Amino acid sequence: MPLIIFLMHIKFNAFILSCLLFFVTPLLAFGESNSFDNETMSTMHTARIITPKAIIYADEILNTPLGYITNGKTITVGNPRKKNLDVYPLIVYGRIAYIESSNIQLEDSSQDELNLKRGVTREHNVDIMIIKPEERLSENNSAYFNLQQFGSGSDTKNLFNTVDGVARDNFLGVGIALLHRQSTGRLIWGAGYEYDYISSENIKLDLYILSPAIGYTPIKNSLFLLDLIYSFDFSLFSKLDIKNNFSTEPTPFFWGSQLNARLVFFPNQAYHAHLALGLRDYGVQNTKTLLDKNDTKINGIKSVKSVNLALGLAIEI
Repeated sequence: MPLIIFLMHIKFNAFILSCLLFFVTPLLAFGESNSFDNETMSTMHTARIITPKAIIYADEILNTPLGYITNGKTITVGNPRKKNLDVYPLIVYGRIAYIESSNIQLEDSSQDELNLKRGVTREHNVDIMIIKPEERLSENNSAYFNLQQFGSGSDTKNLFNTVDGVARDNFLGVGIALLHRQSTGRLIWGAGYEYDYISSENIKLDLYILSPAIGYTPIKNSLFLLDLIYSFDFSLFSKLDIKNNFSTEPTPFFWGSQLNARLVFFPNQAYHAHLALGLRDYGVQNTKTLLDKNDTKINGIKSVKSVNLALGLAIEI
């Protein structure tokens, strides 16, 4: 009998301890999270949003956007953590969130006191101000204006050398592209239209190219963006004009792909500068062979594979 009581006593103690651990473990975790909150939010600062759309993130490495706050709003932020001085913490929906320091301007205490005396309402309710990310085609659109050049390829060089005895290495052109960028994501899409040409004394080739495009932004901060953009290009209209003893001037059709890496500087401003480097790979139809007035065949243009370089300005619209 005493042995049975002893065993029951041991099992009862184990049950009590398990119950205590069930409640104590969450409390310890809660205490740890509070100590983190106290560290980051020990001193509160009033800050004003100074960019068109300040992204709010759920994590300190800025990988998970929650939404954005519009320009001119006033919020309350804590002290930046020592390991990342470029990020300020704030409270969103009862949890710690983060905003980049480049998106805010801290307000001094004297201005706060003056506003209070004047009865100015201080907006600190981030739960009301934050705008959940919504993709609207009417927002986050930009027009990109380009100056570009790309290599003419060996076929084009040989044609110019045959007709005029000169080498022409590059197409030159101008273009415009309308692109939509996700407000809190990294996808971009749109289309571009460009005019390119290459010429010498007796031969000229004009291209009018349409370029539907899609892209991804792996690097994104307030100073610059890095976009990787793929487009499928084709010529809406092209013209090959040869003035020297050629009986036929067929209309070439260019089609193919283009892949570019593009840097966009000052992306949070209304005006951006951009620089792109990439590759073009075009096939060309209708100009594989050409006939002169003696019906002699010469090699025409079958393909263009070359490096592309572009630069220009962009405007938010």
